[in-house]
Amino acid sequence: MVEKWESFKTSLAEERTMSGREFLLTLAVCILGGIVFGMLCSPRKSTMIGSNNGNNSGNGSGSCGCEEDEIGEWEEEE
Repeated sequence: MVEKWESFKTSLAEERTMSGREFLLTLAVCILGGIVFGMLCSPRKSTMIGSNNGNNSGNGSGSCGCEEDEIGEWEEEE
């Protein structure tokens, strides 16, 4: 085990070159791994897209507040 540790330490001291593709791949893996790690360790476990802040004409049902008969009358008047 000690021999393996010593060979590992000598391999770290060697200088190596990295191609641009390897560098970008390493960078992408680190960033995406950090995002996943952050999502797993975050205290907030649910995600809501949209804030439900009343962008539906103010009546809470999402409709225009009209009766079906009124909508039919508008179409007939045109």
